[in-house]
Amino acid sequence: MAKDRSVKESRTWRLQGFRGRLSFRQPGRLVSIIVINLFLFSLLICNVYPLVWQLFTSLRTNPDLFANPWGLPSSPTFDNYIKVWKTSPLPTYFLNSFVVSLSSVILILLLSSMAAYGFAKLSFPGSTPLLLLLLSLYFIPAHIALIPLFVMLKALKVIDTPLALIIPYTAFAIPFSTILIRGFILSIPRDLIDAALIDGCSKISIFFLLILPLIRPILAVNFIFQFVNCWNEYLFALVFLHSREAKTLPVGLLDLVAEFHTDWVAMAAGLTMATIPVIILYIIFHEQIITGMTAGAIKG
Repeated sequence: MAKDRSVKESRTWRLQGFRGRLSFRQPGRLVSIIVINLFLFSLLICNVYPLVWQLFTSLRTNPDLFANPWGLPSSPTFDNYIKVWKTSPLPTYFLNSFVVSLSSVILILLLSSMAAYGFAKLSFPGSTPLLLLLLSLYFIPAHIALIPLFVMLKALKVIDTPLALIIPYTAFAIPFSTILIRGFILSIPRDLIDAALIDGCSKISIFFLLILPLIRPILAVNFIFQFVNCWNEYLFALVFLHSREAKTLPVGLLDLVAEFHTDWVAMAAGLTMATIPVIILYIIFHEQIITGMTAGAIKG
């Protein structure tokens, strides 16, 4: 009897809790959830649809595109990809973009993580003013220094070389990356560093052997963020690179735009191929990205 009574009471409590949740969600709570979900779904459509339309356009011909711009391809074909890859220096542009982006990101992560370690765990005179100065540099638009940068890079004789992009990409990305990584390093217990010092590790050894392995999630997030920025950057590449052999992908795709005619389907194929490396990179590092974003949100 006692067992039957306890089972009956538990069912009663569950039923009351269920009714309470229903009454709590209705009607205002339910309406707000629906509105929020519809808003998020509309944002998803606005972000995904241009990519889908670009993919469909790359599988069409120009007459098919002009006849029905918003429809599905009448006869899908991959000829545009073959034509763009064979008739334009797209492989060279891909290689240039990859070299510039990867080199810049490696320098950004190395220098930013070292600076973040210094600001977070090392005590030195003037650390607070230097940190505020670094924070202020983040709010300065990079392209406002376009002309002084061109003069400086020309004096260094690196115009029309990968260094003409690697140097400014690294310099302008360091403030944001340093602040982002510093917030993650602050969450590392000081006892770990003190224990390493007692064991005889130097501060440099602590950085490479202790700090870097612990901040891998935030480094993965920063890697993706900075790689996408460097991969898509256009204005610096347009001004600092002149020869066809040195151009990166965003500037090189302008070869498909002529004075009196633009091959739109070929342009869509080139843009789709330019998007693929970033998507692959995200698929590879998506777990680290989610971990880093979650840990950064919790640890501040």
